Amino acid sequence: MAGRAGRGWWRWGAAVLLIAAAVALFYFKYDEPLRRLFKGVKAGVTLQGEPLERLFRHEVEAIIARMAKQQGREPVNAMIDPIYERIIPELNGLEIDCEATLELVMKAPAGAKLMPVYRELLPQVRWEQYPALPAAQGNPRKPCVSLMINVAWGEEELPEMLRVLQEEGARATFFLTGRWAEKNEALVRQIAAAGHELGNHGYSDDEVFPELDAQGMARSLRRTNEIIFATTGSYPCYFTPHKGEYDKLTLEVVSRQGMRTLLWSLDTVDWKKPGVEEMREKIKHNLAPGQIILMHPTADTVQLLREILPWIREQGLAVVSAAELLDPSWPR
Repeated sequence: MAGRAGRGWWRWGAAVLLIAAAVALFYFKYDEPLRRLFKGVKAGVTLQGEPLERLFRHEVEAIIARMAKQQGREPVNAMIDPIYERIIPELNGLEIDCEATLELVMKAPAGAKLMPVYRELLPQVRWEQYPALPAAQGNPRKPCVSLMINVAWGEEELPEMLRVLQEEGARATFFLTGRWAEKNEALVRQIAAAGHELGNHGYSDDEVFPELDAQGMARSLRRTNEIIFATTGSYPCYFTPHKGEYDKLTLEVVSRQGMRTLLWSLDTVDWKKPGVEEMREKIKHNLAPGQIILMHPTADTVQLLREILPWIREQGLAVVSAAELLDPSWPR
């Protein structure tokens, strides 16, 4: 009996050792692949084209940290022109949000093609700190330009102008006089419906703002704003004075209305009818990132847009509204 019991314990012990050896072998051979399968990044997931399949959290974290060192932009402060007392808007910085990107990757479903999560960095000097200073351009590091189209007349040319802008994928800012907007509500709605921005050009093109008192300026601005709001449901954010004439009181009154005075950096002078060729060459020889181009709804200007908008795009510049140009965010 004792011999049988001894042989039984020996067999049991051998079985235990065999199972332990099998478990150890399985652990050392298959543990990491299993952990990667259940705890690593899902199959087929990439980040900015880099494959991350089955990587552990700490491995992904190291890759994102490397990307963060190689990518991003430093913020650019707003700049004040001491000669003309105008402000050039800032540009926000950009950096990868490492923690948010890591969480995005680890929770991503199989096959996800991901891009890093970015966050903006605010510069120390921003144009909102100087609300009464006028602006005549966007930041020159931003690859965009804007069309300032002043409208107190020329309604017969506007439908074709809008068609050309739409065909070329360009957005503009139309600065309307209140008197013109009152008489042309259908066109005002058409401009807004096409995705363009509306600005305030005073109530009448007869007004010279430096010749008005503060009450007269405020009345002109409010009246025009209300007309545009009644027609489109939106209030203008920007004002441009006739002939570019303004004084410190103008800037203060405009600022009190919650608006910013905008000027321009490149003038087609189309109202003098210099001809399409002269206007085209002027733009080609002087255009730079961040510029605001002044024009009006004339037949020659419509033809100019047909010719110049494709060329501007070829220079790597987007034609955007004033709000987009002056926004401190980088274009995505």
